[in-house]
Amino acid sequence: MRFLILVFVAFGVLARPDIVYAEVLSAEEAAQRLFSADEVEIEWFANLGLASAVPRVVQQLQDDLGPLEAIQSCTPKCLARFERGEFTFDIAVTADGLISSLWIDPPVIYSASLEEAIAKFDELPGDVSVYVSGEGELLGGLSGDGVLAVGSSFKLVVLKALDQLIGAGKLEWDQVVEFEDSWRSLPSGQLQDWPVSAPLTVHTLAGLMISVSDNTATDALHDLVSRGSLETLSPLNRPFLTTREFFQLKRRDAAELRRRFAEGNFDERMAVLSSLSSKPLPAIGDLNTDPLLQIEWFFSAEELCKLMSDVRHLDVMQINPGIAVGSDWEEVAYKGGSDFGALNFTTALTSKNGNRYCVSATWNHVDALDETAFSMLYAGLLYHLK
Repeated sequence: MRFLILVFVAFGVLARPDIVYAEVLSAEEAAQRLFSADEVEIEWFANLGLASAVPRVVQQLQDDLGPLEAIQSCTPKCLARFERGEFTFDIAVTADGLISSLWIDPPVIYSASLEEAIAKFDELPGDVSVYVSGEGELLGGLSGDGVLAVGSSFKLVVLKALDQLIGAGKLEWDQVVEFEDSWRSLPSGQLQDWPVSAPLTVHTLAGLMISVSDNTATDALHDLVSRGSLETLSPLNRPFLTTREFFQLKRRDAAELRRRFAEGNFDERMAVLSSLSSKPLPAIGDLNTDPLLQIEWFFSAEELCKLMSDVRHLDVMQINPGIAVGSDWEEVAYKGGSDFGALNFTTALTSKNGNRYCVSATWNHVDALDETAFSMLYAGLLYHLK
């Protein structure tokens, strides 16, 4: 996961061939000028897309991190050090010294200690849970056992149930299944557009579920491992929702169903879900975008680290490093989740000298969440472990 992804290919309609530049800058020199500038000039970019997007990003970074102190040599990643923090980035310049692309990793806000980095989460409005462990032992936390809504991070449970069934010989990673219409959900992901009966391996479904949080792949695996096995692993989340059911309950016109589900016992909740089985998927535009945290999957940060410990060895966990910069670590396993009002990042890390860590942080609030601010705080935790 990148903090910012600013990539624009300089097609003819965007290029600026009419401007003559007096100096040709290296990548490091272009970055030095950019991040130290009081005012960013459009003439510094190879295309108008970057020229329009980057100035406000630079202003935000300067506001958060203070003045630039140094740009370290780009070998291979560049590092920008500011008064109050830093970030790594990739930058490309044309033969004329114009910036043609810029990729910025999550910035780190400096803290004097891991404890101070954790304490900064307490300044966020709403409810927060943070858990940091090393070699299975608690290193620090903030309401680490507090149960909150975690969005797609629940998919760690689905992966654990799958791994258990494969270990028991009841499923196989290379087993081929045919796509079923009942699995079809809403994005994120891409499988929602696939045709019925398309062949897919179990491994492909798991890879898509974890790396791009594909909801349709998740519901396929939910069906294969069974709701009951998921509820055995996570009894708090009974009945264990599919993402399709989640979206159906999030419809604007489903307020009464949401109330019945949130207030009902297990049997009443199952009756609500049974009533949804014959209903079509809502359109994305039909969803309620207010935080509705009574319809969610609920875990503590400590629980998520325990789940991560059980699945971190699986190859599908290594595809997407999330907030972590992969080159800083020997191995990274990541799963995150987000919903209106809910955000979680959970990362298992193995350092270059073999130390094993887990960092999980969750934020719930009734108002819109500032994912950038949360990402910066989380990156600060990883920075101290590195």
